[in-house]
This record gives sequence, C-alpha cells and structure tokens, in this order.
Amino acid sequence: MKKLFFLLCLLGFYSCTGYAPIFSTENSSFYIEKIINTNDDEITKKISKNLNNKKLKDDSKKNYILKIFSDKKIDVVSRDPSGNALTYEIIINVVVKVFYNNENKPVNTLKFSSNFSYNKQKNKFNLNQYRRTIEENMIDKISQDIVVKLQTL
Repeated sequence: MKKLFFLLCLLGFYSCTGYAPIFSTENSSFYIEKIINTNDDEITKKISKNLNNKKLKDDSKKNYILKIFSDKKIDVVSRDPSGNALTYEIIINVVVKVFYNNENKPVNTLKFSSNFSYNKQKNKFNLNQYRRTIEENMIDKISQDIVVKLQTL
C-alpha cells in the first residue's frame, strides 16, 4: 500500500514539470510599441506601468499602440436610517483603443469594467487604505485582462 502511494506521489510530481507562466513576455505574440494616456490619472498610469513589460520590441511579433481611457466612480449603495453611508461600491471602467502599425483607424476597441462593494469602517485612514488596496487589485486584474485580449487579436 505504501509503495502504491509513493508511486502515485512520484507520478504526480513528475507530471508537474511543464509549468510555464501565463503572462511571460517570451510567449506573447505581440509587443506594445506605445501607450497613450488620454486622461492623465492614476488608473491609466498604473495600467501603463503594468503593461510596460510588454514593450520589448521584436520584429516577428505584431506591434500595437494603445490609447487608454479610464473612469472611476465611488457610489453609496446603502445608508442607515439617519442618512450615513453604510456600503460603498467602487466602479472602474477602462476603454482601450488598439491601433496596429501606426494606423489612424483603431483595429479594436476593448472595454473593461470592474466593481467591488465594501462596508464603511469607523477609522477613515483604514477605509482609505482598504480602498487603495481594492483599486490596486482591480487595476491589476484589468491589466491582466488587457494582455489576454491582446493575445487573442
């Protein structure tokens, strides 16, 4: 019984040797030549920073120019009987226009949206820290979605 268990574990470890990261720059079929931030806000700057590793030029790959628009809204979802906010919702919308080889007409327009609801906290400093953490995670997810969509173009 122990030999069978050992054999199954060994077989399991052996089958895991083909690991390759999904978002590596070596396997991509494109590179980003230029990123244009239309509204100079923190969201577009962070997305540009996340996409900078895709700027490695290679003549055998498709080159894209990205024009990024972003919008962030923080809405009050629910209030207590006295009118104080209890639950907030943060919504980040990003529109990416993809241009191919310096053409004037965009090849594709990609739209991404992410939202998250969270409760109010008594300490405003902790609430702002939590809000920033949520925004960072949402921006990272949108950046990964952009890379995946560009892989399929």
